[in-house]
Amino acid sequence: MEKLVWIVMIGIALAASFVPLEPFALSLVVFALFVFVSMALFQQFSKDGHWLDRYPPLVGVGVGIVSLIAYIGLFIAWVNASGDSQVWRVIPQLIFVYVGIYLFTVTMASFLAGATRERPSRFFRPILIFSVVFYAAMLLLPLQPGL
Repeated sequence: MEKLVWIVMIGIALAASFVPLEPFALSLVVFALFVFVSMALFQQFSKDGHWLDRYPPLVGVGVGIVSLIAYIGLFIAWVNASGDSQVWRVIPQLIFVYVGIYLFTVTMASFLAGATRERPSRFFRPILIFSVVFYAAMLLLPLQPGL
């Protein structure tokens, strides 16, 4: 099922990249891709025994913070270097959304695991659901009339 989600997600991203879309349609496509990214992450985190369970939570927080700093730097460099081509907006945006949510979830799960002395995998689903709901709400804000 996970491979099917990835195939559909990449297919939609490629189709949206080469077809000129109006801003409203592009926002809907980005939201649909976000839903697919969320499904792929949820399936990834539902597997038993995550790699982070083998390391102390402090390592997870450290790796997460360093990764988030590198991620933000890469994102800023990409925004400054990208042109107006829609191809360079949809596919990297899909990758940035997936990586960003994954890093946020890993970092927060490690932090909560360190604070509660539980395994980090116990917190993956609740944090993922929390971040997905609020990020989806943020994506849908430009579609509201009058904003």
